[in-house]
Amino acid sequence: MANVNLHIALLTDGEPFHGASPEEQALGGSETACVQMARALAARGHRVQVFCRCPRPGMCQGVVYRDRRDLVQAAGEERFDVLVVSRFFAALDLPLQAGLRVLWNHDILDTPLALAQRLDRLDLCLVLSRFHAQDYAGKLPELAGRLVGTVNGLDLDLLEHASQGVTRDPRLVTYVSRPERGLRLLLEYIWPRLRQAYPDLTLALCGYGVENTPLPAAVRREHAAIARLIQESPGVRLLGPLAKREYYRHLASCALLLYPCVFPEISCISALEAQALGTPMVTSDAFALSETVVQPRFLVPGAPGSAEYLETYLERALEFLQRPEEALALAAQAQATVRSRHDWAMIAGQWEDLFLARLGARAAAQAPALAASLLLSGARGAAETLLARPLNLPIEGPAPADPDEAGLITTLAETLRGVAAHLGGPGEVGVISADQGRTATELANRLPWPVCELDPEAPAAGQCLAVVIRDRLERSPEPARFLGQAAACCRPGGYLLLCVASGAWPLLMPGHLARLHDLGREDILSLLPGRPVCLSFMPRGLVGQGGERFHAGRWLALAPAQGPALGALDPQAALRRVRPAPPELLAEVKRAGLI
Repeated sequence: MANVNLHIALLTDGEPFHGASPEEQALGGSETACVQMARALAARGHRVQVFCRCPRPGMCQGVVYRDRRDLVQAAGEERFDVLVVSRFFAALDLPLQAGLRVLWNHDILDTPLALAQRLDRLDLCLVLSRFHAQDYAGKLPELAGRLVGTVNGLDLDLLEHASQGVTRDPRLVTYVSRPERGLRLLLEYIWPRLRQAYPDLTLALCGYGVENTPLPAAVRREHAAIARLIQESPGVRLLGPLAKREYYRHLASCALLLYPCVFPEISCISALEAQALGTPMVTSDAFALSETVVQPRFLVPGAPGSAEYLETYLERALEFLQRPEEALALAAQAQATVRSRHDWAMIAGQWEDLFLARLGARAAAQAPALAASLLLSGARGAAETLLARPLNLPIEGPAPADPDEAGLITTLAETLRGVAAHLGGPGEVGVISADQGRTATELANRLPWPVCELDPEAPAAGQCLAVVIRDRLERSPEPARFLGQAAACCRPGGYLLLCVASGAWPLLMPGHLARLHDLGREDILSLLPGRPVCLSFMPRGLVGQGGERFHAGRWLALAPAQGPALGALDPQAALRRVRPAPPELLAEVKRAGLI
């Protein structure tokens, strides 16, 4: 389990899925990997959200799944320690708040120029093999320093349980990859000769559906040609898409996985799954398969599709069909190796170590740029801790009015009316603010009962229906102590109503540099553990360009004044979730004498 609980977002596009999709339907490799990695990270104690085309949002196995349409709302409200973008790197353009931005690649690099335009928004680029790394580094050399190798994982428990009791059929072989990646070669040149040698041999075809997936015209034509070959080929059985459990049972029942691969595989999850199930295979000694397939006898040398390759492929497949005991012995060796290297739980631990190491290293290497971001986001305390010195900031007057001051006061007043109705009648409202009584005066004009400004250092014990805290909690050196003093002003059953300025307010208007803490949703909840808290976010601005944009807004939080002991802020959270200020912004902060 992690010593630090990270807030991690995984973001992808492509095929729709939800948290239980691997158990309920056939699913593509990258989508399956996203679900399994999210589960593994959550199991290590991290807070994980997945944004995708999600037909069934909600919590599943410790992970929150949200539709990608929620990203507009999440951009202002969420502060992630780590953002992992899977495949679709255009998502790096979104103004999501995250300290570390990671691109998790599942394809060869087809559009290097498009990725080159986003390098300033990217910290790490995960690749799945040496072949994969060479492809990226060769096409975009500037990326080489950010490439980090990882591997695809497997759900070993599911593999074990699904394959129990399965009997292997010596006359059943299978192809499980996308059709255009080698099925035509198999059906045209290899399968007829295998079938001639073994007339009772059956070839089972399965895979996830691509009927509703936008595909290039050439691939569509290839699929049509393959469909005709399937109809014309004896002994071929279509299984269609299978959910993981059924798919693993099928794969475990086969004598051979046949994959004459002509596609530049960057990992090949089906090859890993076959090996983990102890199923022999015959595939190309090319691309990343040379790394993924650990048993050399399962690899066929030569250019895929060449006469030499086809002859060797056929010989190897016939050899394994003729001597199944030898093939299974080789598969057992591969099984042990693959299972030791490709456990999602182990890979999640490697990711965790990588993320924490990168977040820690930048604190020393980029302290001024991080301090500038912390200061502008309202976390002056974290900036001073990072720089190990106090900041000489200008003396500010009262907290300024909100850009929508009238609307904010109306919302506060309506909330207080709701509290009074809930408690069965009106009562005195206390206000603790940094605006010299402006909020108290405005609320008094809107409410039909007494409103007074309170001194939290000299509270009037137990007299208030509710206490409004505006622009003060984030300025307090001891937020929990401050909340305790405010709560003491409430009568039994009373409420605290927090109005917190959050985000990069100094980029919108003067008067907000005095904030010590940039409080987000998780920070507010950590101060009020075990209490029901009603939270809402009021966006107020977005400054900057592209992915390097800064949000500002207000959190309103309503919570019972009495409850479990108040909590504390994570002192490192603010540093983890900010990115170093861009050079031009850092220079401006320095010119102003702020750091």
